[in-house]
Amino acid sequence: MLRRFALTSSVALRLRFERDSGHNTVRYRPIPESMQPKHLEDNFTPFPLPKFDESLEYGPVRLRNIPDIEAAKERRRGSRLAATEVLLQETLQEENQFATSGKGDGNMAIAITERHTEDVTTPAADSRFPSQTMSPCSHEEEMRGYVVSRDYPLIDRLHCTRSIEELVAQFEDRPQIESRVAALADMASTVSFRSDEELLRMFTAISAPFSVDGRGLNFLTVKVSKFGRPYYVPNSLLPAYVNLVDATTIALVREQPWRLSASPALFIQVLQFMALIKVFEPNKWFTFSDHAPSNRADYRHAIGVNHSTAFWGTGEELYDFMVELLRVEDDGRIPTMLDLCTREQMVDLLSGFCGVMPGGKAVGDVFKTITDAFLRRVRNDISGSWGAHDWAIVERMYLVTVLCDAGNNEILQLLLSDTASPRGPDFFAAVSRTKDTPTKKRALCLLQEAIDNASVKADKVTLLGLLESGSEFLLSLVDKGVAHTFATQNLFDYRILNSFLHCSLVADRLRVEQSVITSRIPSSLRDVQVQMLMSNERNALNPLTSSLPGNSGAIATAPKLKRPLMTMLSQLEYLNSIDSVFILHSSLMATSTDQLVSAVRRLPSGKDSLIVTMSCLRALSVKSLTSPSMKERIACARALEIVSYELEKGRAVLLPFSEEILLHDAGAYCDEDLMLWTVAAFLARELPLVKVHTLMHSNCTARTPYRFLKGGHNLLVSSRSLYDKGAPLLSSLHSKELRLVTHNVRLRTPVRDRKCTLQYYNPIRARFVYRRDKPLFDKYHVTARNLAPGFSRGALKHDWRALGVYTPDHPQVPYHPLQTWMLGETTVEAE
Repeated sequence: MLRRFALTSSVALRLRFERDSGHNTVRYRPIPESMQPKHLEDNFTPFPLPKFDESLEYGPVRLRNIPDIEAAKERRRGSRLAATEVLLQETLQEENQFATSGKGDGNMAIAITERHTEDVTTPAADSRFPSQTMSPCSHEEEMRGYVVSRDYPLIDRLHCTRSIEELVAQFEDRPQIESRVAALADMASTVSFRSDEELLRMFTAISAPFSVDGRGLNFLTVKVSKFGRPYYVPNSLLPAYVNLVDATTIALVREQPWRLSASPALFIQVLQFMALIKVFEPNKWFTFSDHAPSNRADYRHAIGVNHSTAFWGTGEELYDFMVELLRVEDDGRIPTMLDLCTREQMVDLLSGFCGVMPGGKAVGDVFKTITDAFLRRVRNDISGSWGAHDWAIVERMYLVTVLCDAGNNEILQLLLSDTASPRGPDFFAAVSRTKDTPTKKRALCLLQEAIDNASVKADKVTLLGLLESGSEFLLSLVDKGVAHTFATQNLFDYRILNSFLHCSLVADRLRVEQSVITSRIPSSLRDVQVQMLMSNERNALNPLTSSLPGNSGAIATAPKLKRPLMTMLSQLEYLNSIDSVFILHSSLMATSTDQLVSAVRRLPSGKDSLIVTMSCLRALSVKSLTSPSMKERIACARALEIVSYELEKGRAVLLPFSEEILLHDAGAYCDEDLMLWTVAAFLARELPLVKVHTLMHSNCTARTPYRFLKGGHNLLVSSRSLYDKGAPLLSSLHSKELRLVTHNVRLRTPVRDRKCTLQYYNPIRARFVYRRDKPLFDKYHVTARNLAPGFSRGALKHDWRALGVYTPDHPQVPYHPLQTWMLGETTVEAE
């Protein structure tokens, strides 16, 4: 009689003869609430496994046979199917009610049934795309936007059915390399199915990362330096763009050759895209620095050098086809595509052909065909009812012809003779490149009329354009006196400065102190040292007269004035007394303002000075608004604020536009680069004891003017042209003396920590992805606890979620934007 009886109600009663392993233990007291079985949520996972997350689903676990996760997935799938069944049941009940009552229309019931059936089942693919069937192994939520090939077992390939707006949104909203590469691949695979409007939207969006003066498809990431001279390897964005150009060639040249000639807008957009990516300058794609251009695209050797990068010929077939479309027929008829173009589209067409070529000049046949068609159209359409917009198109065409070194005299005479509307900025930018004196005299009168008209109408945009092109025109005049008088009377200094960010106070002070500043400018900029010596001798008695007893009361009661605004030509004595001068260039703010801050912190010492030209301020203002790099936009805006503060405090020196006219070589084109070296040559010639430093980016071509600054000024007059008083300042760009006395410095910048690379792929860290780094429960052998599904190799910065990368063994993870704390980043909003 082996029996155990419970002594208390909390002890379990076990009877040997009725003991059954299938039955639970009998208890005579109810267990507490904390020990009752809990209701499990759909996304419940036990402790050693990660929680369910909207972005990562069940966390970084690659195993597919963990029972708890499988059970949770089944619960979620069951709840979703139950909701669908309830919806269908309600729909059928509605149909039955309509059918039995007779009040409803049978067609309505059929429509309701069809609508709900479409909502539940997989939507049919677009008729533009080839018909494919879904694979039974793929789920709707995993394959949304993609269908498997109809020959699935043989051809395991996904076909994209996403709209172009969705792909463009992915390209713009997810700037990571992987997502952009996937978007470009989907665009390339569906080029032949897209309409002209969709292709226009696509090429406009994918052209956004490139600047006009950039290096095109330059996506260099890895530096390889084990073979002597180092070279740089681009990331996967380069082949993605190249594949897109090749797909466009196949679609628009071989499969659908009629599309380009029928759509001028598409023709122009493709041409401008090819110009932006520098399709005929592929060496720039592999060039890290302009001072050491790469030859990886046009040089190959039998030993295996550059075999994978040389002689791709990207876009050549497409460009040749475009040129053929514009070739004149044998009977003299103009191409049919030019008949479809408007006058504005003809200008865009010619500028696109100019931008594609490395030299910036269109092919002769294309140039002649387009200009002849444009002139024929102008002769037929010109009338007295033309407005400012119509004449602006003609001015822009004349500017494009001048930039091709083939200005059209007929267009010029047409613009000079018209008096109905004032001329625009493009006209004066084009006329500044001509050498004809009567034309420039007439253009000077037209510039005055245009400025007066824009001032009366308060058209600020047109006025700023006229000031910029007018500045270029005034610098090209041979008579410096006429140009300086014109700029002073029309307030060029005040208006240009006032248009820059943070510079309105400096512009107001410059306008107030203009008379004092002008009186201090020497009459001649030659032999400045002799003039300063004579001036010091004349003013030698000033300290004696100021110390007389009669003047002591006046000095004591005089109010303390602000430090005057310093301009370069009015402060030559101050510049002659300091040790070194820093000349600022806008390229210094490519990423940050650290070096500018270092230079500004040296100004209160009185030994150093900072010279800022108006050309530099204009370039900073333009870059702060139009640069494709966010860092450069923020840095240029902050640099404008720093410089304006230093100018207002009287610590930095400004070279306004009116003084640029007096300083530069008369009749020579001067941009920011040439103005910087004009200032450097002037200081080296007239103030030889002042040490000249230039502040510019190490990759800027203006750093070595004897190599890169080409033009009519580069003729070396003599070996001592820097110190030859009669020689132009810019003639010394190729002299050794200027290289010796000018120093391209790199100021000390604060030490910065390395960026957080935890979320990037690391080959050393990748070895521990599939290892157990903690002793977890023996029930679960988690082999990839550090690997997140949907991310390449588990790194959160390599996001492959919802990009259509077909992995049969692993499901497609839906995309949700990651939180900032997951990436370990902090967002700082720019002011």
